[in-house]
Amino acid sequence: MSSSSTSPTDTAAAAAAASPTNSLSPSAATMLQVLLPSLSKLDSMVESVWSKQDELNAVLDRLTTELDQFDDLVQPDSSSVSRGQEASQKLKDSRTRIANVNVVLKRVRTRLDNISMLAQAKILQNQQQQ
Repeated sequence: MSSSSTSPTDTAAAAAAASPTNSLSPSAATMLQVLLPSLSKLDSMVESVWSKQDELNAVLDRLTTELDQFDDLVQPDSSSVSRGQEASQKLKDSRTRIANVNVVLKRVRTRLDNISMLAQAKILQNQQQQ
């Protein structure tokens, strides 16, 4: 996900800040004031995690390649599993786990965006009713 585009949480937060909250019930206005900044913060945290995981994946790829090359130099025709191969497999397993976490993060991001869009729609609906 690119952080250069405006996310629904940012748009909803801006709409909430610009709209008069007196058209909402006091509890709804309070909920929006609390919810939208929290969603924006969570959204930016997810972006940060994705960025760091991209960096980690690049490092894991490099290390796996180097371990495989080192292992080929040290034991070119060995049929036994070496420490380098074990370490390489652990790195590959780590990449798989990171990919699984990314799937969960994508679901979380989608849910956050859906909540933000619902909040924005409610704000716009209240503005139109005025």
